[in-house]
Amino acid sequence: MWDFGLRPWHEYNGDLEEFGRQFRNYFESQPPEQRVWAVVLSSAIYEYFIRYLAAAAGVEPDKEFRIIIVPPPQMVTNVRIGAMQGYMVAEPWNTRAITGNANVGFTFAQGKEIWLGHPDRLLGVMESFITNYPKTYRSLLKAMIEACQYCSKPENREEVATLITERSFTGAKPKKGPVDKFTRPAIVGEYNYGGFDGKKRIIKSDDTTLFFDIPASVSHVPNEHSTFMWRSRSLWLMTQAARWGQIKEIPKNAEELSKKAWRTDIYREVAAEMGIPCPQDDFKVEPPAVFIDKKGFDPSDPVGYLNSFEIRANRPTKIYMS
Repeated sequence: MWDFGLRPWHEYNGDLEEFGRQFRNYFESQPPEQRVWAVVLSSAIYEYFIRYLAAAAGVEPDKEFRIIIVPPPQMVTNVRIGAMQGYMVAEPWNTRAITGNANVGFTFAQGKEIWLGHPDRLLGVMESFITNYPKTYRSLLKAMIEACQYCSKPENREEVATLITERSFTGAKPKKGPVDKFTRPAIVGEYNYGGFDGKKRIIKSDDTTLFFDIPASVSHVPNEHSTFMWRSRSLWLMTQAARWGQIKEIPKNAEELSKKAWRTDIYREVAAEMGIPCPQDDFKVEPPAVFIDKKGFDPSDPVGYLNSFEIRANRPTKIYMS
């Protein structure tokens, strides 16, 4: 990809057309067996971001490349041996790939550059767990919020970066160099995109990783914090599942399903006990500026949003007759 001119997204200054041209040129030059991208999970934000980015660049994911599931610790090795050409994963597996580390890759887009302020990791439990163990679930939710608040404080991030190198978390300790060599960049906000031209591409930012507090650089409403569960974002996930044919259509009872699965009622209840104010609404409009293709999302019209994408599965086919 580097040899075909692709560079980290921030170097294009928002020129999606130029990025798309180089992106398409790369895929068109490769044999089918060398058009493979990996993700951690299927039907998750990681897969949808790969598909979203590719489609924004004018590449049809299901036609131009295959998406496979690979555990994060195996991704760098699989790129090194040529089993795949790219992957979407959480840190520190991108930092491990760059020049100066494994020397096999570079980061050409972070998740925040596809959707700034996007949802990511979730605390998910079975509905029966909430019903049968309501106090345990609420205690678990409180613990998660407290942990996120702790990690969010700048003065604690160095400690967090070191902590998650342990085997019980990422096991990402380098053979040489500081123990947090791989985990520190994304946690403290000094992210290195890498590259193969000898240039340093370290970007300092307060929105590289959002734990709880949302910085001014990220669009948000009063009393919003990153652990608040916007039900509107569950609708966005449904649009992507429908966009790529994983479900036949956006469910007619989409809002009902979002209410059942994303328990903002319990979250507000727990947050109130902790003295944390929350937004009063469950839905919000995502402005165009936060998406890489400048296409905003209005949760009041998910079907219209889905149909606005030119590249999607099962779209109407035009037939010309003479």
